Amino acid sequence: MTEPSPQTAEERAAATRKAKAKIRTVRIWAWVIMALLLGCFFLSQCALSKPKAKQAVIESCVKNIPFSEKWQADLAQQGLAGKGEQVVEQYCVCVWDEPLEKLTDKQIQSLSSISAEQQLALLGGAAAFEQRDRQCIAALKAE
Repeated sequence: MTEPSPQTAEERAAATRKAKAKIRTVRIWAWVIMALLLGCFFLSQCALSKPKAKQAVIESCVKNIPFSEKWQADLAQQGLAGKGEQVVEQYCVCVWDEPLEKLTDKQIQSLSSISAEQQLALLGGAAAFEQRDRQCIAALKAE
């Protein structure tokens, strides 16, 4: 029977250092991978998806449109004076859903960084937007 050759203290210490170095490398890479995955997750949460962007635009419309003089005048013209709070969400969905649906996620994310003229052009132009406004106001009266 042959016995394994006894290792010297230096060889054992070198083997231990090598093993610890491998473990440290694995741990470092595990932390790096975990940090990348968490970073990707949080970045994906920060970016507005199409449904989130649409919801944000509609919520903004619901909060701001009741203070518009044009909105109040349009309601009065259609015989809906005093019913603004009841129909404002329906109006905002009508006005914004279709134009935002036509845009890609990338276009929606770029809306905040482009000029108002470019935004309007991206949404179909001023004439189309005014026509949609008239149609949505008229649809409120029909209901």
